[in-house]
Amino acid sequence: MTNLTPKNDSDLLTSSQDLATGEVAIGNELDVAQNKSGKIIADINDLTGKRAGYEIAKSKLVDYRAAIRSVFEDGKTYMGLGRDTFKPRFGNEFVDKWKLLGFEDSLALPKTPAELQLAVKTFKEFLAANPTYEVIPLNLTVAYAQTLYDQISAARGAVYNQEMVVTTAKEARDASAEQLRRRYRGFIDEVSQLMGPLDPRWKVFGLNLPGAMAIADIVEGLQAVLIGPTTVALKWNASARADYYRVFKRVIGVDAEPVAAGSPSDLDMTLENLPSNATVEIYVAAVNNGGESQLSEKVTIVTH
Repeated sequence: MTNLTPKNDSDLLTSSQDLATGEVAIGNELDVAQNKSGKIIADINDLTGKRAGYEIAKSKLVDYRAAIRSVFEDGKTYMGLGRDTFKPRFGNEFVDKWKLLGFEDSLALPKTPAELQLAVKTFKEFLAANPTYEVIPLNLTVAYAQTLYDQISAARGAVYNQEMVVTTAKEARDASAEQLRRRYRGFIDEVSQLMGPLDPRWKVFGLNLPGAMAIADIVEGLQAVLIGPTTVALKWNASARADYYRVFKRVIGVDAEPVAAGSPSDLDMTLENLPSNATVEIYVAAVNNGGESQLSEKVTIVTH
């Protein structure tokens, strides 16, 4: 069976840890030289740290985006207040002189933080040029407009900078993951020169035996017919890649788990001498040199 390099980072970390653990156990026995456990662990730790850094960066970006949404709403409220306050002087409909207060083409409020920042700046400059228009009780002042402008600018800058941090952290994480994948593939390539394709020691590393077949399909179509008081005739459909089969029985109230009852190479078998007056569950698994399939769905019979 082929040993594929895990694509998912979590699976890659788990599988790489299995390699490291196995290398500690039998690496010296095999004379592993290039991909010792220390190097594997170093790559694992690097990826673990880079993943954590990326998640922290993303979490901070979420916070910064929440902050800019908050200041954006405050800014829109402020511009709406200024618009409504000055309508008696500028009119209820948009005309060009509204542009002096930061409104472009309509009296609609800004739709993005960038538009809002420009609008607040224009509004502030209007108040600075026309101090008699300031309404101190409503904070329609140059000072407050400047404060709001600074808050929007800082919030936008924080989001932009953090987006760059996230991008850099992601690139670092991905590069670290690729390094661990190269280590993983390199380990398999090295060990394949030190062990045969059916050497059971591949399992020590959590790997498949390269020379083994893919595990057979789950057995389907299992049928059981009681042909005597304690005798059952079984048959089932052929399973792809199966070399032979294993039959299991579980006597309810007696067996905690299914118990092996035979290993036929054919597609049928007779179970004899079952307990009398018992409920028995029966399963079949398909077997080849790659291992044993999962158990089939159970069939249940009741003996006499």
